[in-house]
Amino acid sequence: MKLTVLVDNNTFSDNHFYGEPGLSYFIETNNQNILFDLGFSDLYLKNAKKLNIDLAKTNTIILSHGHNDHTQGLKFFPTLAKKINLITHPDCLLAKYMGNEYIGSPVLKNQARNRFNYFETKQPYFINSKTVFLGEIKEKYHFEARKPIGIIIKNKKKQGDLLLDDSALAIKTKKGVVVITGCSHSGICNIINQAREVFKIKKVYSVIGGFHLRQEGKSKLKKVAEVLKDNVSGIIYPAHCSDFEAKCYLSKQLKTKPVFVGREISFN
Repeated sequence: MKLTVLVDNNTFSDNHFYGEPGLSYFIETNNQNILFDLGFSDLYLKNAKKLNIDLAKTNTIILSHGHNDHTQGLKFFPTLAKKINLITHPDCLLAKYMGNEYIGSPVLKNQARNRFNYFETKQPYFINSKTVFLGEIKEKYHFEARKPIGIIIKNKKKQGDLLLDDSALAIKTKKGVVVITGCSHSGICNIINQAREVFKIKKVYSVIGGFHLRQEGKSKLKKVAEVLKDNVSGIIYPAHCSDFEAKCYLSKQLKTKPVFVGREISFN
């Protein structure tokens, strides 16, 4: 399995890629080309072109959740001769607001059905025998209890958005199971636990993506680090919405590597 970072908040000297506050990964695995999230703009298309990645070969798009720093790029995805698969949680393509500001996907459900083979599920969904969209994440760790972020329009009613749509991808590789996250609003520890349960394993090998650890106190960081040490056997790659303090703290506890636009990570 090979993962290429198309969009992240970070870039690296002399690579000359653009970054933005968003996330997008291109994943090549088990005869599947998966586009995981599409960032905040058309930047993923520009970076993919520079990396000589042909996104027309994408089989499946997976959206980790419905916030626009992960879905806005959907409106720029080119129309292909064949409809490709789009997989999300049922709440992902509902309208979302922060005050008067729209923060949801620019493509809602009816539009998605017209453009893609759209599939929505709360249950874990196997794309193939080794690749699973984790569905709605169960809460195991109470220190990661969901808190509403903005408003979601559900059944024509406004309600606090608990980000039930926040999910992740898990892929079984030769080194072990790799978990790929978008923002981890549902809790990075809860996500890892769900991957372990789905694959019936004691530990995952690696985790890459947004850990949603921003301005957290040492108490929570300590709890997260303890769970990761117990449940991850290899390397972690905190990205996107993981702040400097969290990255530094985790790097002292676990084997940690940086994420930046253009980085290629292989798990062979």
